[in-house]
Amino acid sequence: MAASLSGVSVIPTSNIVNERATYDFFFTTKTTGTIKTVVIDFPLGFTLDIAKLVERSGIGSGSLSAQGQSLVYTVKSPVRVSANTEIRLEIGKIIATLPSTSFTVSIRISNMGSSGGTIDGPTDSGVFTIKSIGTNHILDNAVSSADIKDNSITGSDISSDLMIRRTLNDDNAGHAHGWNPDNTKTAYAISDSDILGTSNSEFVSVMVRSGNPVFCAAASGDAGLFGVYCDSAPGNNAQLDYIITKLPGHSVTSTVSSSSVSPSELASPTPSTSLHGTGSISTQDETASEFP
Repeated sequence: MAASLSGVSVIPTSNIVNERATYDFFFTTKTTGTIKTVVIDFPLGFTLDIAKLVERSGIGSGSLSAQGQSLVYTVKSPVRVSANTEIRLEIGKIIATLPSTSFTVSIRISNMGSSGGTIDGPTDSGVFTIKSIGTNHILDNAVSSADIKDNSITGSDISSDLMIRRTLNDDNAGHAHGWNPDNTKTAYAISDSDILGTSNSEFVSVMVRSGNPVFCAAASGDAGLFGVYCDSAPGNNAQLDYIITKLPGHSVTSTVSSSSVSPSELASPTPSTSLHGTGSISTQDETASEFP
């Protein structure tokens, strides 16, 4: 019966899932023998196809190959290795595809091919861990734009807790939320359950796509409601696009230079009706967490 190897350990340079990492494998022979192969058996959850030998010590030069869930180091010119010899293999480009807190590998040495002639082993290594990155592992302000690959973040990656974009059409669904353009109304009360209505809770920006040029702006309202005021009446089939941004407000407290333009020179809209008035605003009781 083959003896067990001693001091079997695995040290990855990175224990983050899906990263190409370099692993150091250490073990000490128990039996004197002529070593032809070192076989390292991995559990499921590792990609070994592109693994490369980086460095070795305590054993002759050779080559590395992947065979299923095993890495096989084959000595080019086998020589006799004494008992109690510490051997180290440094292997790069190993990818752990699953996180776990209890991974081990098994190592055996042979005087023949990878399938027989075992000298020592197989012997399990000590436990090593692979983990996923969570927000608790990232320091505040540690990630900058330089750390993010260009075009790698898309709209589907943005949490609805931060930003939501919605579209209302001139149809039954749009009408149910207060959008019913008809060439006459210039003000609308739009219902949306993501509007909390508290100070600095959200910011709404709007754009109207209409056959006639229309400029519209959003105004704050109560919970579940915001106003849209336009400089002219949107026509039939006009589309309302709006974005709700949920970022905390920061009041400017430092002194800034005054503008040469007086307040009286700035145009300000003077809607003829309020959000809760009657007039041309069509208020709605219905709210929805998501639109069609």
